Amino acid sequence: MRTRRAVTIAIAVSTVLLAYYAIAWAQVTPLRERGTDFSASYVAALLVRSGDGAQLYDQASEHARHLTLLPAGAIINLPFITPPTTALLALPLTALDPGTAFRVWSVIELLLLGLAVWVAIRAGPWPAGTGRTTRAATLLMALAAGGTYAFLLLGQIDGIAAIGLAVAYAAWRKERSASAGFWLALAFAATKPHLAIGLGIWLVARRDWRALGGAAAGCAVVGAVSLALVGPAGLAGFVSALGFAAGNTPGASTLGFPGLVASWLGGGTDAVVVGILGSLIALLGCSVLGSRSRGHPGTLEVSLAGAAALSLLASPHLLPHDLVILAPAFAWCLARAAAAEAPAWPGIVTIRVIAGWAALGVLTLVDTGNAASAPPGRLVPLALAGIGIATLVVPISSTRAGRPARVAVAQSGGGRGAGGSTA
Repeated sequence: MRTRRAVTIAIAVSTVLLAYYAIAWAQVTPLRERGTDFSASYVAALLVRSGDGAQLYDQASEHARHLTLLPAGAIINLPFITPPTTALLALPLTALDPGTAFRVWSVIELLLLGLAVWVAIRAGPWPAGTGRTTRAATLLMALAAGGTYAFLLLGQIDGIAAIGLAVAYAAWRKERSASAGFWLALAFAATKPHLAIGLGIWLVARRDWRALGGAAAGCAVVGAVSLALVGPAGLAGFVSALGFAAGNTPGASTLGFPGLVASWLGGGTDAVVVGILGSLIALLGCSVLGSRSRGHPGTLEVSLAGAAALSLLASPHLLPHDLVILAPAFAWCLARAAAAEAPAWPGIVTIRVIAGWAALGVLTLVDTGNAASAPPGRLVPLALAGIGIATLVVPISSTRAGRPARVAVAQSGGGRGAGGSTA
């Protein structure tokens, strides 16, 4: 009865939030359609289609081409700063007008995010007998997070990074480390590599050499495709665009640790130094989590989720929509909590996981669009730091599924998972 009530409440609240996001997305104006974040990739794809890939990071050319899509007198500031592969991903949609392309792209990305969560759910260590409604509720809760609002309205590309993280997790559960590293690196390197620095450190500290080899192969694929697409000049332009992006986006509007510091101290040298130190501490946390997970398969869910959160915290350019990357991590953590508490589920561990996810969602909505440099500053970094600290203090013994006589972990997706031990 308790489980049924909790599932019903979760489905109801998540459905209302998702309906609100859908209504807001439907009301995006034609001007906004042509001036969302996706439009930068769309314009870059037009340059690639016309054979001007080497000019991909010529901000003057990009800006001039962008203005042709907008009404006269419109003002826009959306430089193309992502890897060349994002332009390649948007290339098929240049057959559509910009407004239709935005709609199609945002739906595709939402579907990819949903698929990422579902992959994590199927691979997670759920107790035997877990019903479909419980998994459906988990899917809805993961999708209804605050980051989904901005993600959908801006036509962002984080769905690809999310599915890369989810597929990597599923591969680790099946003891396919090389495949896990490959898909993780491929997804992030092709879209938003700056968000995965901590995950890379986690991989190194874990000493999972097959995964590191797979990650190197994934990065090599992205590098080769990018080189073929834009040439050496284009790659040099991408590197220079990273510095441009740092000065183009107000630090106080970002949600990583540097954004937290900038929201209190402004953009001076002191704020930059403190922000870098905070990011280094977050990366150190990723290293500790990776080291702790080595030789302890049952820690995979907690360790990887914590590393993902701290990796985002360490990023100098984290925005609200990027937080959807954590949606699969929420799903597999809920599965691990259910395995630890069965049959008396939901218990205190599950409640804490859901409460933490809900708090992050609320703070994301509060922080969305807020760029003022004033107390209380950015709130999302505090939530991410809290998640990271929580995963660091969880004892290794408590990440196990429980006594074999009490818990039978379902091995979804076939094979014996690396994180599926019930011992």
